[in-house]
Amino acid sequence: MRVRYQNREEQLTLRRREEDYLEAIYNIIREKGYARTTDIAEELGIKPSSVTEMLQKLDSKGLIEYRKYEGAVLTKKGQKIAEAVKGRHDALLELLRILQVPDEVAKKDACIMEHGLNPITITQLKKFISFVKNCPKGIPQWLEHFKIYSETGEFPIECKK
Repeated sequence: MRVRYQNREEQLTLRRREEDYLEAIYNIIREKGYARTTDIAEELGIKPSSVTEMLQKLDSKGLIEYRKYEGAVLTKKGQKIAEAVKGRHDALLELLRILQVPDEVAKKDACIMEHGLNPITITQLKKFISFVKNCPKGIPQWLEHFKIYSETGEFPIECKK
């Protein structure tokens, strides 16, 4: 799948794997302050030699600055895209957790889903999550009821009429 990023000056089409790399570099830099090839390989569960090839490609697109034996840093354009991917990932992960999806499954599924949803859908998911978490009345009762139903397969007494 390819995702298009567009501004007034240019249009850029990225593959899912390229987005994964940008997100991984972003996460590593936030944690360590820098992203070496071995760190990226470990984060993505691949061989360092594969990372080098992709870093060169991302560098040629102006998304990162890659220095052999040192690693990579995001350019402003790369950072903007990485933050967008991370935002989609985090929103989907949070939604899956609200739905009581086990954490390991939620992490994997969020990675898959983050690349294919329309930005309008992501915006609405973020609004929904924000509403559920920040509703002035606290966690809605229906959410607690869903948790019980999810765990037991039985409707709580409050849901039965």
